[in-house]
Amino acid sequence: MRFTLSLAAQTNDGSLTEHTIATLERPDGTLPIDDLGLRIDDAKAILAALQIAVTDAQALDLAQCQRACPCCGTARRLKDTRTIMVRTPFGKLKLPSPRYRRCACEPATGIAAPIVAALPERITPDLLALEARWASLAAYGVTAARLADVLPVGEAINASTVRNDVLRVAERLEAELGPERCVHIEGCRNEWEDMSLPGPPVTVGIDGGYVRSWTDRPSNFEVIVGKSVIEPDENGAAEPARRFGFVVGHDGKPRRRLHEILRQQGVGMDREVTFMSDGGKGVRDLQWNMRPNAEHILDYFHIAMRLTALQQMAKGLPPPHEKAMIAIIVTLERVRRFLWHGNVRRALELVSDVEEDLLDITEPDIACEPPDQRAQVPPQARKLLRYVREFGAYIDDNAAMIPNYAERHRYGEMVSTAFVESTVNQVVAKRFAKKQQMQWTPRGVHLLLQLRTRTLDGTLAEDFTRWRQNRKAKPTNYPRAA
Repeated sequence: MRFTLSLAAQTNDGSLTEHTIATLERPDGTLPIDDLGLRIDDAKAILAALQIAVTDAQALDLAQCQRACPCCGTARRLKDTRTIMVRTPFGKLKLPSPRYRRCACEPATGIAAPIVAALPERITPDLLALEARWASLAAYGVTAARLADVLPVGEAINASTVRNDVLRVAERLEAELGPERCVHIEGCRNEWEDMSLPGPPVTVGIDGGYVRSWTDRPSNFEVIVGKSVIEPDENGAAEPARRFGFVVGHDGKPRRRLHEILRQQGVGMDREVTFMSDGGKGVRDLQWNMRPNAEHILDYFHIAMRLTALQQMAKGLPPPHEKAMIAIIVTLERVRRFLWHGNVRRALELVSDVEEDLLDITEPDIACEPPDQRAQVPPQARKLLRYVREFGAYIDDNAAMIPNYAERHRYGEMVSTAFVESTVNQVVAKRFAKKQQMQWTPRGVHLLLQLRTRTLDGTLAEDFTRWRQNRKAKPTNYPRAA
C-alpha cells in the first residue's frame, strides 16, 4: 500500500501548481502495530517537506510580483538566483532569492532583492515565541537542546543563538515602554469623582533579591521584584495577578514599569492601592507618587526578622554581662510589641535605651581602674551595638509607613509581604540563583526578567499577537509583471 501526499498551490490569478510532499509505504493485507498510521519520524519528515514546499511557493510568488518595475511596469531583468536562510519551528529553510537589475526609469540604482527585503529578521515569530517562553523558564542550553529535539529535521541549535534571539525580543519590549516621570498621577480630583465606582482594592508587594555578578565577581547585584494583586469582587471573581522585576541601577524606567502594570490591570487613579515593601531606599523611591489614594506600609515580617536576629546576638554576650543580656532581650521584645501596635515613638525610645546599655559595655569608665583590672570589651557587644543603631535608623526612616499592625490583622488585612517572598523565589531564585552557580550581567538579568514575568503572567503570547496584527495592518500588494 502506497500513500502519496501532494500540495496544490493556487494564486489569485488562477494558476495552479502541484507538489509531491511525501510517499509512505505500508504492507498490504496486514495491520502491524509498528506500521500503524504515522510514526514520529514520518510526521517530522512530512512537516519538513510541507514547510519547504509552502515557503518556496510563497517566495517565488513574491519574487514574481515584484519583478515588475514600479515606474513603468515592465519586467526587470534577472541578475541571478541565490538562497537565504530562515529559521522556523520546522527547521532551517533555504528560500530561493532571485535578484533583479533595476530599470533605467527607477530613481534607485543597484540590485533589487525582494525576498531579502521582505524577510529582514530571518526568523519566524513562532520560533521566537518558543525560544522566549522556554528560555525564560529554563537555561539557554536546555532550551537549545529541547528545541533540537522537537524540530522535524533534528537540527542542532547553539545556546548563544537562543540567548541573542531572546534578548532581542526583550529589547523590543523595553523599547515600547514609555518615558520615565517623577510623578505618574494623571488627571485631577474632579475627573476622578466623575468616574464610575472604583473596583476592588489592589495590593502591590515589592521585595528584593540578589544575583551573582559576572562583571564584578564575587559580589552580587540587587534585583527588585513585585506583584500586584487585586482583591476579589462581590461575586468572588478576581483579576489575575501581575508580576514585574528590574535590576537596581540598570533600569532607567522603574516607575514607568510599575505604572504600566497597574494601567494594564485597569487600576485607575480613584482605586485604593496599598504598597507593601521591606523599607529599602530604592523601594521607597519606587512606590511614592504612583497613585493619589495609595497607602504605604512597611512589611512587619522584616521588622520581626531584624528583632529576632538582634535577640539572638544578645544571647551571645559573654560573662559577666548576663544581667545586661537579659535586660536587652526583654527590651527588644517590648520594642516588638510597641511596633506591632504602631507606637513608633515609644519603640525608638526603647531602642535608644538598648543603645545606652551597650555603650556601658563597649565604652566603660576606666579612668580610675588600673590597667591590669580593666575588663576587656567583648567584640559581640560592639557588633550588637552596630546592628542596634542600624535598626533604629531603619525604623526612623520608615516611621511614616508603620501602621497599627494589630488592628489591620484583626480586620483581615495584610501585614506582611509573604506573597511577594514566593514571587521572588519564583521569578529570581529558580531561574537565576537557586541550585545554580550562575553568574550574570545586569543587562542579561534585566532583559530576561521582562520575559520571565510575562511568561508567568501568561501575557507574552499577547505581545507576539499584537506584533503580528501590527504587521498585518500594513498589507503590501505588488502588480505582476507583464
